[in-house]
Amino acid sequence: MEYIYLDAASTTPVREEVAEAVNRMMTEEFGNPSSLHCLGVKAEKEVKLARARVAESIGAHPSQIFFTSGGTEANNLAIQGLTRTRGTSITTKIEHPSVLETFNSLERQGQKVNYLGVDSGGKIDLDELKKVLGPETRLVSLALVNNEIGTIQPMEEVIKNIREKAPKALIHTDAVQAWGKIPLSVQKLQVDSLTLSAHKSRGPKGVGALYIKKPELLQPVLQGGGQEEGVRSGTENTPGIAGMGVAATLLPGEEGLRALRETREDFFQGIKEKWPGVVRIGPESGEGAPHILSLSFPGLPAQVLLQAFSEQGVFVSAGSACSSRNKETSYVLQNLGLEKEILESALRFSFLEDIKLEQSREAVKRMIRVIKRLEKVMGNV
Repeated sequence: MEYIYLDAASTTPVREEVAEAVNRMMTEEFGNPSSLHCLGVKAEKEVKLARARVAESIGAHPSQIFFTSGGTEANNLAIQGLTRTRGTSITTKIEHPSVLETFNSLERQGQKVNYLGVDSGGKIDLDELKKVLGPETRLVSLALVNNEIGTIQPMEEVIKNIREKAPKALIHTDAVQAWGKIPLSVQKLQVDSLTLSAHKSRGPKGVGALYIKKPELLQPVLQGGGQEEGVRSGTENTPGIAGMGVAATLLPGEEGLRALRETREDFFQGIKEKWPGVVRIGPESGEGAPHILSLSFPGLPAQVLLQAFSEQGVFVSAGSACSSRNKETSYVLQNLGLEKEILESALRFSFLEDIKLEQSREAVKRMIRVIKRLEKVMGNV
């Protein structure tokens, strides 16, 4: 039985071109980029090329791109490195753990953090944002795309309010789930820092990037040999960096993303038609990032469904992979104000950009068979 992978927000398979680049850097051009001999020089050139490719993918200058071990480190580096001066930070209650836990740590060190609530669709309340913005605001950090429900924050309006109410504040956005999923330009966003992760967009695991508009504003978190212009010390992960660079050149275009959204909506309508009780969580039809769909199947526990779907070759998740082993209900979904029955039956479906329509429809068929069987076993019919 062919498996159908619907967990792309957790991780993605690398493209063949990416794997080739990684393998080459591990076996042939394996030198340390800091070494002065020819292997080191070749490795340095690959890092430089990858930096230019990642920069181009978001409309940045290569000098503004710094490689990290992934999105988590990039978020930590941005938040810690931009908040060394006292002041107030602002974020939301539904950020990725790498953001929330970093701010929690800053609070324990005596800094003040405001956590904004969201509506049932996952968007922040702009009026609430206005109330907490002020001269003391030093950093505002919002995920551009939420990793569990796919909400796209209204960044243009958010940034306009920040510039008016707190002109000295720096703005950070976690764009891990946005890269390769929605149009992404730092020139248009006008943020001060932005994070990316390779493995969410067909690149290798263990590598990410941090965009910093003005690198001189960032204080390093790691001390060491001064790699990455002193921003992030440590020998560069050249295989991963090269792979990320190749992945940056293969991101889907507008047409591919439109097709992805259409496949997602077809998938939802297919389930709705066969099982009308399904509940859509977060953004409404046609909204949000095109690859994420959060659904609830009231009366059927999420973990039971996840396991049963897996046995039928359909792989999904019960929220963020970074916290899915925690048996508690997702804090993201809790902050949407959903009823307990909805929370306990929620699953996240996330699609690769090249999934075929027949694959998603086959997934629906298998899922509906599972759901109807479970209903009989659990006495829901």
